[in-house]
Amino acid sequence: MDNLSIDDRFHLLLHRKIMNKTGSAKRRSKKYYKDQYKKTGIIPAPLLLVEKGIMEGRKCSGRPRSIDEQTRKRFIEMVKTSSDPSSQEFIFITRKARTIKNYHYWLEKELGKSISLPALRRCAKRENLKFYLEKEDYQDEPRPPKAFNPEPVFCLIQMDGCRFRYLKIRNENNNWQTPQVIEIFDTGSRHMFVLDAYFTESSLNSVDLFTQFLLSTPFPQQKVRFRPDQAKGFLNLKRAVNALNLKHSTPGGFYMASDFARPHAPKDKAHLESSHRSLHNFEIKIIKAFEDRICDTVAGTIFNRGKKEKITVTLLDITLKELKEGPLIEEYRNEHNNNKHYFSEKAEIREWIPAQKLDAFLVIQADPLTFTPDQVQEYVKYGFRKIKATVSKKRTIRHKNRDYHVTCGAEIFSRHKSTPVQISIYRDKLFIFEQGEDGILLGEALARQPFEKPAEFSEKVQPDELDRIITLLEEHNIAVCRSTLIEVYHKGLTLARAKQVFHHNQSRYAVYTKRMRQPETEKGTALFRAFILDCERSMGSNHIVTYATNGDLT
Repeated sequence: MDNLSIDDRFHLLLHRKIMNKTGSAKRRSKKYYKDQYKKTGIIPAPLLLVEKGIMEGRKCSGRPRSIDEQTRKRFIEMVKTSSDPSSQEFIFITRKARTIKNYHYWLEKELGKSISLPALRRCAKRENLKFYLEKEDYQDEPRPPKAFNPEPVFCLIQMDGCRFRYLKIRNENNNWQTPQVIEIFDTGSRHMFVLDAYFTESSLNSVDLFTQFLLSTPFPQQKVRFRPDQAKGFLNLKRAVNALNLKHSTPGGFYMASDFARPHAPKDKAHLESSHRSLHNFEIKIIKAFEDRICDTVAGTIFNRGKKEKITVTLLDITLKELKEGPLIEEYRNEHNNNKHYFSEKAEIREWIPAQKLDAFLVIQADPLTFTPDQVQEYVKYGFRKIKATVSKKRTIRHKNRDYHVTCGAEIFSRHKSTPVQISIYRDKLFIFEQGEDGILLGEALARQPFEKPAEFSEKVQPDELDRIITLLEEHNIAVCRSTLIEVYHKGLTLARAKQVFHHNQSRYAVYTKRMRQPETEKGTALFRAFILDCERSMGSNHIVTYATNGDLT
């Protein structure tokens, strides 16, 4: 470097000085040193010190440090001892009062000289004094690791769905669709009560699984918290749970409380969520069982801890019915319930078999509550989609340009003003519910005129008494006027009486039909009128006013 000219030496030293800088800092330094060199013609001292490896700005400039060694040591000692209650070298200072400004005041007073406050802040950062400045006044005992509190057996029942990842099957439209399973799970014992496959978490599917749960499970005489998540279909279960309590809850006995999980709070049902990991392993068993039905594989994606990953999805040429009726789902449920698992309770790992723990609880229960199919059948009506409607003063409902007459529960609705309700459509009937998210079934309404019934409804809802009367008459070619029949039904006509009247007059109806020279529709209408007259005559001859039975009949 001694052989270089002064200009070349300046540019080389300037390059070494600013080579690690970037942006505006590099541009400012370059301009500063060039201006100094141009002004004086002498290489600035900081650049000459670069040859000795001294790069720090203050050292290069030759200026002394803002804080001398004595001040630095005393500042560090003051901060450390003031955060220790047992130290006698300086008073203890509460955490909120340990500020650099306070130490600056005490240092200037003790050392009798002016000290730079920004220099003290830089010193605190450089010496890592933040730990002492923010040290708590009272050191609490170390907190135990976070853990869920254990729930007693049959106190908290969780319900959730899990969509499959690795397979798709054919739906009713012959298209590929991803199935999912919905399960109901006891938190205390980790016992899986029911598990079934569906395509969606709809209201109808959630009610279907809920009825399976009621039929398959004996319930203890205690409060049971029922916790589905906030899926739209699951929210409809508030109505079914409310209706269940109104019919079967007793003081100090069975009561099912709606304890829905909070929105976006997976910790509210973490025990059930953790079991979903094994469900995805179960998917591979399904693929293996139906390996001869594999049509193709396609690329898919999943999100794992927020990261998008590519997977392979297998297309199985099976239907949902085959999957539901096959043994695989029940085998998985039994495997979960009858094998030993390791669970965490109060941050401790414990092991037990879910079925054994639940059975041990049920054995000591006195008079458990069980449900029959007839009791549960009523809750199927809660599964259909609900829309707003109004019951008029005449106990009729107008919906989609059709008139419906209230057949069951007509006495509930006012004759003085219309009643807002919610309705569900099932074929040519309406199920009427009270307003509110937990409104129960109030009654049913039947279309004034029959119409073509939608094909998507399954035969899950059993026909009521009026439906059976209509079926009886239509089977014998009697043209039913529904509004007239509903009116007579409200007067007390029953299925048993309708059968009695019809069979008693059947021969007369046959003779009457042969004598009529009218079209078939006119014959059916005439037979219906005759049947209604016979019913009214039958009810009138044996009719006793309800309140009359309370007195003496003379």
